[in-house]
Amino acid sequence: MQRVTWIAVLAALGVVTNANAANDSLERRVTARDGWVAYSVPMVAGVDGPCCFNVRKGAATKKGCDLDKRNWNVTDDSEDSPATRDGMLSVYLKVEHGRVEHVRALAATCPVQAGSSVHWIDSVESASSIAMLSALLDRKTGDAEDTGLMALAYHADASAMGALVTRAEPSHAFKEREQALFWLGQTRGVEGQKVIERYASTDADPELRAKAVFALAQSNAPDAYPAILKVARSDAEEEVRGESLFWLAQTEDPRAKDDIIASLKTESSDEVREKAVFALSQLDDGAADEALITVLRGDYSRGVKKQALFWLGQSGSPRAMAYFDEALK
Repeated sequence: MQRVTWIAVLAALGVVTNANAANDSLERRVTARDGWVAYSVPMVAGVDGPCCFNVRKGAATKKGCDLDKRNWNVTDDSEDSPATRDGMLSVYLKVEHGRVEHVRALAATCPVQAGSSVHWIDSVESASSIAMLSALLDRKTGDAEDTGLMALAYHADASAMGALVTRAEPSHAFKEREQALFWLGQTRGVEGQKVIERYASTDADPELRAKAVFALAQSNAPDAYPAILKVARSDAEEEVRGESLFWLAQTEDPRAKDDIIASLKTESSDEVREKAVFALSQLDDGAADEALITVLRGDYSRGVKKQALFWLGQSGSPRAMAYFDEALK
């Protein structure tokens, strides 16, 4: 029995040693020269690859990323058709004085520009890339804390899931936990959703639970709605319940209207009921006006109806104006 235990320990140490060695080897290759260095690895399946767009008057006018911009933002490239995707992720790292200072990750099909040429490295293994990015995160190198986790999340390798789960644990800083949960929702489908649900319902920090609900609402998993509804109905903190009702409305799920209205009868907190009415005002496609009018015509408290009246007035829609004309006759 003792022998088996030591074999297991030695094997585990060997895995760690190999991972560290792979990370050190890749980081040496990356930092061998200053400037932008890049490599490609397989990208996680089932997601739109990250890219940049300039938006004017609500419409995307230009696709492509400038690696050197300070305010560097990306969005999922939903316009990238399956026919043009190659399933690869490009990881860009800016090296200054032999140290990685900036990390970027984009779909390989996303056009990029930089103030200097990009040096490409061949034959990079995904596990080595994840190990290196994890090390940069641990050292809080440059902007890796903000962009390194995103880069890691888009890797197809299974070890990316494990790295994200680890970063969500209470032993890590709040910001890192929040981001890990967000990227679990964005890139790991149902598997990631299950992890987020656990934190949304059981984490000791109510602020983290609220962030987990946001991650569920933004998740690419097929149906996170029931998990959000469960938190809205059962969380001990008013703030978390109120946030959950808001995100129910944002899911654009047809169940949201009736569930939020039902909460006005079961919710004990005036503050949460107020947030529930606001959530109704955020419903899309005319559903907001109809929901608010339903509340105004129903058997609800004066405070609830006052809030509904206020938000219906803010709408200014023909349906809202027709209701006021009818009510004032």
